Amino acid sequence: MKIKYKEIILIALTGITLSSCNVIGDNKNARIETAIKNVKISTSLRSYDQCVKEGKSFDNLASSKKEEADSLYNKSAKILYDCDFLIANNSYLVNENERMKNSALSIQNYIKAGNLIQASLNFKEFQNTFNKDLTYKDGSSFIENIESLLAHNDPNITSEFALINNSKIIKSELKRINYWSKK
Repeated sequence: MKIKYKEIILIALTGITLSSCNVIGDNKNARIETAIKNVKISTSLRSYDQCVKEGKSFDNLASSKKEEADSLYNKSAKILYDCDFLIANNSYLVNENERMKNSALSIQNYIKAGNLIQASLNFKEFQNTFNKDLTYKDGSSFIENIESLLAHNDPNITSEFALINNSKIIKSELKRINYWSKK
């Protein structure tokens, strides 16, 4: 009986030892997976930051060039719009206000480039993604400014100019367009 008792203890100790190796092995795999995930996240964040810098550099270049401005604004808008795809699974890691500003700049640049269809599509996506508005330095609303610009041909918009929180420049430009379109 003593031999069987020793064998049972030996088998039990072996089983415990082997099972603890599995726990350590699983823990090591989990740490490796976490490290890989962290590297992927930091790489996507660096890519996002670089993408935004590139988009903004084309925006700056477009504002200084008159002849090529449309294509440069369009390129800037496309780059800035595509930046969000780089962090699609981890968008919570980037400040929401910064993402909103980059998206807003993309929409504005599509408008400056004359690509109103893409501006409209991106604007709808902006409204679906973010549940808040941006405010310009003059206190006007980004959403109301863009809505007014994209709906400037709508006959109902002219009576609402006084009620909309647009910048003075946009209000005067829309009034000018409305005045000359009636003649």
